[in-house]
Amino acid sequence: MKKILVFFYFPALLFLIFSCGEGVVEVTSESYEPKLAIEGFLIANQKVDKIRISRNFPLDANLSRTNLIPDVNKTSVTITDVAEDKTYNLTFHVTLDNLFENYYWQYNNSDLIIQPGKTYRLDVAAQIDGKFLNASSTTVVPNSGFSIAHYNYNRLTFREKDTYGNLKQFEFTFNRTPGVSFYFASARAINPSEDNFIFENPFFAEDPDDFHFKDYDYQYGWIQDTPLDAGQTTFTLFWANLWFYDRYELILYATDDNYREFIQTYNDVQEQDGNFHEAKFNIDGDGIGVFGSMIADTVYIEVLRN
Repeated sequence: MKKILVFFYFPALLFLIFSCGEGVVEVTSESYEPKLAIEGFLIANQKVDKIRISRNFPLDANLSRTNLIPDVNKTSVTITDVAEDKTYNLTFHVTLDNLFENYYWQYNNSDLIIQPGKTYRLDVAAQIDGKFLNASSTTVVPNSGFSIAHYNYNRLTFREKDTYGNLKQFEFTFNRTPGVSFYFASARAINPSEDNFIFENPFFAEDPDDFHFKDYDYQYGWIQDTPLDAGQTTFTLFWANLWFYDRYELILYATDDNYREFIQTYNDVQEQDGNFHEAKFNIDGDGIGVFGSMIADTVYIEVLRN
């Protein structure tokens, strides 16, 4: 499990929510209903790729005997350009390994490139536990206009200070997309290893002999409630989120409402009275998960040894 750290701050009221009840979940075999599990994102100006379709399963299921991928020969996955009323059939990516991340659907031809501002619908049909299931979801791709305008440093030594003794930080300014108020970012170390891990980071609290560096190689966070008009916004990437003397890939996304609502709710499903609720899926029919769209821009930075 990766550490989830929100490292972007936006001027807004912060709420500290205390749980007022004790959540109790009673799980029985009768409560299980087969569902299509969807994880898919459309990236503006790119082909359709890595649409993952799997399934849910009972908590008492023997996973060594449960195929998490529905039978490909009994599964249909399509993307429809709503404005053009044109549907494209996706094909299953064949993999020679057993890594779940390499099982996905894609569109290989060049006649479908996702366009900013357009509406697309995902339709999935598959057979699970002898039942034929159908699910669909529609996304509106953010309008064009988004890009990373500039950033202040290409590289810094770890916790480098200026002539006044203040910590230098990586700061990024981006051009906002009209109509979008939510931006998501990820920071990924390119070559993480135990040899270049920053053990002297003051935020590191684990036993050095009992830690897993892979828990730190990917961090993410977001900015929300930005102005809906065109303009620029600046955010800071703090040292608490940089754990390797390494080069980093930072990707910033302007996202649609589907992704915003999912990412804001999937990790917060218990109410103040202790009851539980589902995350916001925006999927119709027999489906759970997320199908969204975004515009992406990428830059690279480097953290050097002192």
